[in-house]
Amino acid sequence: MPALIVTASTTAQVVAAEVRNGVHVPTSITIENAAGGAARTIRVRDSFTPDVTNGVSAPVATTVDRLRIAVLLGDNVTLSEEDLKGIKCLGSLSIIADAIDANCHISVGYKTE
Repeated sequence: MPALIVTASTTAQVVAAEVRNGVHVPTSITIENAAGGAARTIRVRDSFTPDVTNGVSAPVATTVDRLRIAVLLGDNVTLSEEDLKGIKCLGSLSIIADAIDANCHISVGYKTE
């Protein structure tokens, strides 16, 4: 199972890039905000461009927040595969936060189906 660690940022941090004919499923997320600067809101973001359909000949890039997690200052949060059940990213799997914080670390494990 691949995994990546990123820090809290207001720019989406790509954990897994979009793949053709596949989806990314997060299997674990650990947010370590013990040494962070403040409470943080972390979002799992899905970014993709839909296919051309009968009604839309030129679809545009779309971003959807699949999960939002509030983490208090000094806290660590761990979400297991059971907690993340049902979350799938059709495009790239990214992590984005409400503020930049080099001391707030987010570990994301995922699988591609």
